[in-house]
Amino acid sequence: MSISEYTTMTNLLAGTDVTAANGTGGCGCGTCAGSELVGLERTRFFARQLIGPDDLTQDQTYFRDKARRHNRLLHGWGIACGARVKAGKNACEVVVEPGYVLGPYGDEIVIDKEITVDLCKEDPTGAAADGCGSADPWCADVRVRRDAGQVMYLAVRYSECDTRPVRVAACGCVCDDTECEYSRTRDSFELKVLTELPSTYLLFEDLTPAAEILLLLRSFACIREPRACPPCPASPWVILADVELDAAGAVTIDCASHRRYVASFGDYFFRCEAGGLSFPLLGQFAKESTLVDTTAYSLRVEEKAPPAATVAAKTGDGRWLTIPGTFEVKPEEKTLGEVLAREGDRTLVDASSGQTMTLREVYAAAGADPATKVTSVADALAPLEGAKIDVAGLRVVRGTYDELIDKHGLERLDQAHGGSPAAAGELPAHTLRGVETDSAVGKHIAGKTVAEVAAVPQETFVAAATKGVKVAQREAETERARQVWTAASRVAKLSSAWTS
Repeated sequence: MSISEYTTMTNLLAGTDVTAANGTGGCGCGTCAGSELVGLERTRFFARQLIGPDDLTQDQTYFRDKARRHNRLLHGWGIACGARVKAGKNACEVVVEPGYVLGPYGDEIVIDKEITVDLCKEDPTGAAADGCGSADPWCADVRVRRDAGQVMYLAVRYSECDTRPVRVAACGCVCDDTECEYSRTRDSFELKVLTELPSTYLLFEDLTPAAEILLLLRSFACIREPRACPPCPASPWVILADVELDAAGAVTIDCASHRRYVASFGDYFFRCEAGGLSFPLLGQFAKESTLVDTTAYSLRVEEKAPPAATVAAKTGDGRWLTIPGTFEVKPEEKTLGEVLAREGDRTLVDASSGQTMTLREVYAAAGADPATKVTSVADALAPLEGAKIDVAGLRVVRGTYDELIDKHGLERLDQAHGGSPAAAGELPAHTLRGVETDSAVGKHIAGKTVAEVAAVPQETFVAAATKGVKVAQREAETERARQVWTAASRVAKLSSAWTS
């Protein structure tokens, strides 16, 4: 799915009918009709006013809806902290740890204790577990059949429960004084095993890892057009983990594919120092960035591993760049060139600029020698340490080389020199475009490099290349010699400029 398709689908959701979760009393979306925003009302008290329950609860409704709208539009929704899912002790069981979640409608969802969930059972309402306890203690949980290998989604949503019953006076002229009303409403949650993704998650199913990162970067970009308010979500569920069961009931947990996090600054801070405030985090964002390997990013959580090593390099505009060693060096691979032959097409994304590049381009921009001996990822990363990684510049120079050097020369540049623009001057001169090996110019430059041809003054080169040529052919050979020298000179200048 492209980003434009994502935007279209998001806009379509704005017209989706929304049903609030049981007991929420609203969804924090104004009228719950798409993204329409309405002014909220609070009670205005005055002398001799006749006050009923609706007047007293209106202020609660006002501040709750205000907080929901604030959460939804300023913070978004997802997991803020905790709520980790881990395997339980018995078959079909998982344990949800305490955590704090913001629901799609802006509700705070607080899981205040560890909850054991049996994926193979549901209560009469269809819930796997909740924070209020069973509504009917006489009803046993229903056993549910789960197919082996079926992907399911353990999700949580906001709910409420009535608590603290008290005696109330009976209505009318009766003697019965045993009637009760609940005096409190408690915030709670409901856990459920979903067999299908909620519509709020389907938008990201077809996004590639690179497109997902670019979408994130685009969210923080400066744009000229006014920002549209996000539509009211169509589902109250927040996915905590993808889960699978085998035939024996053993659980496989994936906490990465659909686990959505909300941005939180709860554990960030700054301090005052002499001379002003210190913002180490902001300084880091301003000057540093990291390459994200989209191949490793797309792996399931159980397949992921931290980089075997990292190095620091500089981009073309002088920013520091962290390059992770998320690739592999196999025992039979002895040189950097052999590693790049297998891993060179890995796609990397600069997290700060959104620029995409291949691993092969990174090494080419650094001028790494393919013959470098390697035995580990650290060895393979060593040529990048402190190097200048200007991929944008690399592409511009390689585009010019395409006009000046034939395909055999470019293949040799890639195979023998890792594609480094700095090595183009070392290519044989006969790989320059327009050279015919059986012509006078072709014979003159045989055995010479591009840099050697460019080192000779143009007129000296033309005179030597056309010496002994018949008068009838001299004009054509002179023009060919000038073209070859000009191409060699351009390649040599670009090669020298890249090195500097």
